Amino acid sequence: MNYRPLPDGQWSPVPPLPGIPSALRREGAYLPPPLPSDLALPPSTYRRCAEAEHALGRLDEAADRLGVRPALVRSTQVRDANSSAGLSGVAVGLRETFAADLLASQDGPPPTDSAAPSQRVAPFLRACAHGLDRVRAGALVDAELVAEVAAIMTGGTPGRRLQDVLRDAPGRLGVSDERAYLLTATGAHLVALLEQWSTWVREEDEQPRIAKTALAHYQLEVLQPFPTANGHVARTFSTLEMVRSGLVRDQVLPLSVWLDTALAEYQRQIRAVVDTGRVDRWVDFFATAVRDQALAQLRLIEHLEALADDYATRLPRKGRLPLVAAELIGFPVVDHRSLRTRYGITAKAATDLTSRLVELGVLVPWEFLGYRRVFLCRDVLRLLADHPDTTA
Repeated sequence: MNYRPLPDGQWSPVPPLPGIPSALRREGAYLPPPLPSDLALPPSTYRRCAEAEHALGRLDEAADRLGVRPALVRSTQVRDANSSAGLSGVAVGLRETFAADLLASQDGPPPTDSAAPSQRVAPFLRACAHGLDRVRAGALVDAELVAEVAAIMTGGTPGRRLQDVLRDAPGRLGVSDERAYLLTATGAHLVALLEQWSTWVREEDEQPRIAKTALAHYQLEVLQPFPTANGHVARTFSTLEMVRSGLVRDQVLPLSVWLDTALAEYQRQIRAVVDTGRVDRWVDFFATAVRDQALAQLRLIEHLEALADDYATRLPRKGRLPLVAAELIGFPVVDHRSLRTRYGITAKAATDLTSRLVELGVLVPWEFLGYRRVFLCRDVLRLLADHPDTTA
């Protein structure tokens, strides 16, 4: 059976763009064709989509086994935001990101230093939280919602008209001007295509949910509708759509963690669709990535369960110590204030808890930003950041 590729897109001339490779300037800026409503995919691609959706279902169920699902969800969100920031050139260590998230959750003025971890990563966390709240309130993940997400990611406020927030100059896909691999068009066609994208996302059809998410993700990437943060917006769209469509109940899949390790292939696959119109290969790639990342998360949960069992043998069975140790899965960086707030205990009780957990080797002290003492659970941080068995 022959699988009809997408129609050719349109190419428009671009003005002189310093730093952009000359071959891309000669090629021009790309405007993709509308997504079709009657797309057929090969059986092998449908099988891969089924594998991805099955793995997501297993992951969503396994997240309950730990007994601390909210903690696992939060650690996933922090890892995803950390990797998303890294993809834009904002290099922040995972322990710094967790510490920044801890301090951002506490009352007090935010850091004035724009390079502070909390200032660099917090917009990604806020944007995804806003999107999830809107989805749970019944919103569709359409152009209006992704525009709100984009506004929050760039320090703005949601609510402006869609036409007023779209890009008005040629853009580029790639980590820098010199490493660009596609120029993207602007103009009135951009507004029309984004509206068509919204309509297509809202339509009910027979495509697997992962296939539809993959296609919408691709289209959002090559439309590149906003002045900045488009890659983050596309990944956040995919996360929100997986929740909205019922593939998972919460953000338990750190999609940006996968992309952080597969960026070159991701870019090659995007460009291949532009050049050939073969979206089936892109859907296969995306579904494989979702499946593999979901399986990596399942392995992570198994390791966290083993760690929880180990802590259970080392800690007393009664009191708050077992609960605090269990919740370190999602909050592997704590301080006395967070313990007082979370468990409703006195300052002395919080100090006693950390002292005992340090004595047992569960926590280690760390001076964050040179003035704030926090405590790290290195066992959990190693599983979240460095363990070869917990990444796709």
